[in-house]
Amino acid sequence: MHDLQQLKRLGLSVSAISTLTGFDRKTVRKYLEEAEPLPVYGPRARRPSKLDPYLPYLEERLSAGVWNSVVLLRELKARGYPGGETILKEYLRPRRRAAREVAVRRFETPPGHQAQVDWGDLGRIEFPDGSHQGLFGFVFTLGYSRAIFCNVATDQRLSTLLALHEAAFEALGGVPHEILYDRMKTVALGGDARGEIQWQPTFLEFARYWGFTPRVCRAYRPQTKGKVESGIRYLRSNFLCGRTATSVPDLRTQLFGWTGEVANRRVHGTTHQVIYEAWLHERPQLQELAGRPPFPFVPEVTRRVARDAYFNYQGNRYSVPWTAVGCQVGVREVDGQLAIYLGQELLASHPLCRERHQVLTVPAHHAAIPWPPAQGAPGGKARLCITVGAPQVEVRSLAVYEALAHSPADLGCLAGVGGER
Repeated sequence: MHDLQQLKRLGLSVSAISTLTGFDRKTVRKYLEEAEPLPVYGPRARRPSKLDPYLPYLEERLSAGVWNSVVLLRELKARGYPGGETILKEYLRPRRRAAREVAVRRFETPPGHQAQVDWGDLGRIEFPDGSHQGLFGFVFTLGYSRAIFCNVATDQRLSTLLALHEAAFEALGGVPHEILYDRMKTVALGGDARGEIQWQPTFLEFARYWGFTPRVCRAYRPQTKGKVESGIRYLRSNFLCGRTATSVPDLRTQLFGWTGEVANRRVHGTTHQVIYEAWLHERPQLQELAGRPPFPFVPEVTRRVARDAYFNYQGNRYSVPWTAVGCQVGVREVDGQLAIYLGQELLASHPLCRERHQVLTVPAHHAAIPWPPAQGAPGGKARLCITVGAPQVEVRSLAVYEALAHSPADLGCLAGVGGER
């Protein structure tokens, strides 16, 4: 705060002092005459808000990752909150900004405690007919040692995800106590009104079977699983860059060799430890597999049977009995066979085709299709059938002709009617 007397001694006028300090000229003149220092005003006390009694609950929900103002308002109303959404949004706005700008905290875990899992886009497979198929990298990273397991796949289906988990458990020597994911649909279906995670039911059974706790990172915060993100970047920059392969099995073989000889033998840039040596320390802390068989999972998808009594599955068309046209059927892969169910009844089966754009037909499925189509089927076009035959001549009584004979003027009308002359 400026000393008014000092400014006055420097030769400044009252107007100049007013402009410099921001005080009104009358105020400046008053304090110059009374030789008193200018008052110092502190910040005003915050006015009480209708939201104040509910702040502890709000902080608890924000910590749980619930930031939706509509959901929070509904929960607060259920607890007696008398205010509106405007006050709530004003409270949330600076906290959302701070949550986006907060520095990322490095999170280290003890041996055997956590692993992180994610998919990476590695490119595509091109076929001679011009079609193509995606190529994905699966990366499983142990949190303490940074030991990784990598594999390649042509899809990200639940069955593929579970099989690759079990391959990672086998390769890394055990099961961590918890595994962190992003919000992939094969793991988490979404959140309920309270922001609680709705797990994919089969995946949750898989986690219970192997004894680990699944967790998902907070929405829009992928850096919370930065260890596996770093693994995917390393996979692309060190393994994939300049790589060539003749097939998916060839690429997989090369990837396994690189993982064992390069990726898990290096000194990690963050821990400054040889990954293999850190993994030897971490491995005894993992949960033992104990010879447990693979999770008994039989995947099933739903398909609709088209009018030609075929359904599509992984780019191929398979026949079913024609009586199932228009029905929803369940399709399962079992030991290299494709089993098709209508409800609980096994409707048909086919060898699983690994190629694309093929048509697999069992002739008996379509042998009894009625031909031509039944008349009067619902939705069909109405049609008229006209039978051509000899012309029909109208028969009249002779009394009609006798009456007309007495009226010559009506003979033309008679001829027009089509009678005999």
